[in-house]
Amino acid sequence: MSSLYSTRLAPDVRFGSAVTRPGYLLRTTCCAALVGLVVNEGRAASSHLRPAHARPTRHANTLAVQPRGKTGHPDARPHADAIRVPAGKEETVTVSGRSGSARREDELQKTPSSASLLTAARLDRLGVQNTKQLARITPNLFIPNNMPGYSVTNYFIRGIGEVDPQGEPSVGTYIDGVYLPRNMGNMQELLDVEDMQIDRGPVIFSGHQSEGGAVRINTIVPTDRRRAIAQVGYGTYNEYQIGAAASGAIVPGKLFGSIAFGRHARGGIDHNYTVGKDTNNIDYTQARGKLRYTPNEDLDISIAFDGTVDGSTNRGVGNLLNPYIYGNYNQLFPKNNYSEVGFTGNVRYRLNRNLTIYAITGIRGYDDKGIYDNTGDYYSRVSQPLYYNDRMYSQDIHLHGDYGKVDFNVGAYFLYEDWYTQRWANNVYGPLTNNPAQIRYMPVYAVIDQLNRNWALYGEAHYHITPTLTFSAGLRFNWENHSNSETLSYLAPGPTHIATPQNQLSYILGGVPNDLAWQVAAHKSWIQLLPKGSLSWQALPRLMTYGSISQGGKSAGYDFRAQTPAATGRIQASIPYDPEIVTTYEVGVKSDPIPGRLHVNGALFWNEFDNIQLTTTDPSNGLSRRFNAGKAHSTGAEFESSYKVTRDLDIHYTASYLYTVLDRFDGTSSRIRLADGSWYNNNPYAGAPLPWAPRFQTMGSVTYRLPVHLPGTFHIGADVSFQSAVYTTSQANRQNRLPTQTYVNAMASWTSPDSRWIVQATARNLLDRRYLQGTTFVQGGGVPVYDSAFFADPQTIFVSAKFTL
Repeated sequence: MSSLYSTRLAPDVRFGSAVTRPGYLLRTTCCAALVGLVVNEGRAASSHLRPAHARPTRHANTLAVQPRGKTGHPDARPHADAIRVPAGKEETVTVSGRSGSARREDELQKTPSSASLLTAARLDRLGVQNTKQLARITPNLFIPNNMPGYSVTNYFIRGIGEVDPQGEPSVGTYIDGVYLPRNMGNMQELLDVEDMQIDRGPVIFSGHQSEGGAVRINTIVPTDRRRAIAQVGYGTYNEYQIGAAASGAIVPGKLFGSIAFGRHARGGIDHNYTVGKDTNNIDYTQARGKLRYTPNEDLDISIAFDGTVDGSTNRGVGNLLNPYIYGNYNQLFPKNNYSEVGFTGNVRYRLNRNLTIYAITGIRGYDDKGIYDNTGDYYSRVSQPLYYNDRMYSQDIHLHGDYGKVDFNVGAYFLYEDWYTQRWANNVYGPLTNNPAQIRYMPVYAVIDQLNRNWALYGEAHYHITPTLTFSAGLRFNWENHSNSETLSYLAPGPTHIATPQNQLSYILGGVPNDLAWQVAAHKSWIQLLPKGSLSWQALPRLMTYGSISQGGKSAGYDFRAQTPAATGRIQASIPYDPEIVTTYEVGVKSDPIPGRLHVNGALFWNEFDNIQLTTTDPSNGLSRRFNAGKAHSTGAEFESSYKVTRDLDIHYTASYLYTVLDRFDGTSSRIRLADGSWYNNNPYAGAPLPWAPRFQTMGSVTYRLPVHLPGTFHIGADVSFQSAVYTTSQANRQNRLPTQTYVNAMASWTSPDSRWIVQATARNLLDRRYLQGTTFVQGGGVPVYDSAFFADPQTIFVSAKFTL
């Protein structure tokens, strides 16, 4: 589950052009072993460092800069926070936030906010291969499993999230400190990951703001130690993974490098019976290459290039109205061709014993061309061939200072994003029916270009009232500007521009725009002030309590789905929505009652939503729009623990409770009576729960080392996760309510006596439950026209072997 890697780009990659063609984009999936390399080195280095709460000191032979244990929220932690260089000796280094998972977890225990640290070793032990599988092991993190493509993930924390795969995330994904601006492409296969940190609560004091929290992916950093790894694996549905990685010194003590490559593929688990092809497969390749330069003890520079190619089919959709609900019958096969390249630069420079400056640069771009089956409808209504083009640049620079009783972080951030879309939309025209003689379409071609700019200044100070009592306060000033330029044209000829089931595919697959429907150009700017304050008390050396109040913001913008030829489409494209603001009140306890064996954390929280952004769908006409829908709140609790019962037995348990409600709806609520006599809500309503917010989630895992007298070490393990029922839309109808779900996974592994070989077998969804993961219900005249459905993957078994040299 780990590796390092290199990327080579073809000469025709052009970040400003409409087409970008990475000529050689690679991927990796074998990370755990390389993670072990860095974790072990980090532990060796951190054993010489002071505890997380200690003051930074400058000695003749070492430099230890420790902003994190004192500065409160983890988003205040600089990306490169510690480096230790014994004078005249071989370098032992912890840099770019990499100080060993043990030390990082100790730091989090001193931080007054709810957060989880997932080491690569634990992720590997549980068989977690990608970020989509994080929800079952982290409290109050929910990840809908209904996204259209394999590379797409959206996260919900404490009821805060973004339902649209094209939207700005409410829970940000950060790779080595660089923010990913869209849900599309933020799924990661845990390439060369050292650990992952899940922050629950607003992120405002580093990089881009995220109102609900963050998923921070921290990759390993090359050092003097040389390592080479190879991994292969095979499983059901012809699933396979291959990976290779290497890291070490290029110039000992000065220049280091690492490369990694991996590929993950699997056959389709479902089938499109209309076109005769399998769907829901995996075809994913990813890679990363790093260089790190440390000319002296004060300066540390690292650069990384990464690339991803995802040719997995977009999700094939079933239909609950069909006799075989798992089959796909759309006449359009859900193709996908996603490619992404990225650059990350990190610089740490120590100005003097009190001040350190950090800079994080991100340049990323992706292209995605595919056909999206949104409904599983045989007649391909509202299916869309699409082309996405995203170009992003970000720069975060911040200064950390420590002057005894006061330490602080101040910084500035800039983000520029150009989000370009071409959409061939198969709009429904007239009444919804399944009678082919009455079905009509009005296919259109939309060109949407949205420019998003974000400037921010932020600062947070921490006053240590006593050695055990700390008060923190900070403020973020955010100025954002968004513009929307859209042209909508008809694809079918005039004067009616109407298509039928016999000719509609020719227009959306090969048609060219003719008559102009409308054109829009609009722009607007917004200002946000986001404060935070906290008070923490280290009651005992291994017990801390805290309370905090903070505000998080989600950017404003323009709807990116306006595709109706009528005047409502022009309005949808030209009227912006305002920022969404979440105010979070939180109290919590962090403890390690038995150091090294028992770890227990808990938190209570209350979130208030102002100007909540919702996209609602009217099933009578298929239109949707995004607007500020009113006020809402969520409240709940979370618990996380781990217990090393004996040297051989480890137990982890998490649990969360969440209650959400839309307190006020600033729209018109309406409902209709279906033919079966039941009522169907066309819109949200006051008192409705928020979407993708399960009331209960819990997970327990057990790992046991078998006491057998055979060469090597044998482990077995299992985990069980449960989530209560959840609604997939803000209308909260029974047709979009997912049932309670329980998953069981199992693991067995063998490690050779010299630890060079690791063989592991993992079984996922052991009970083979294909639970419903998402629905889209559309009716006409009170009669269901289609009731689309996404399902969980069936039971799978995977066996891997990894060799470390």
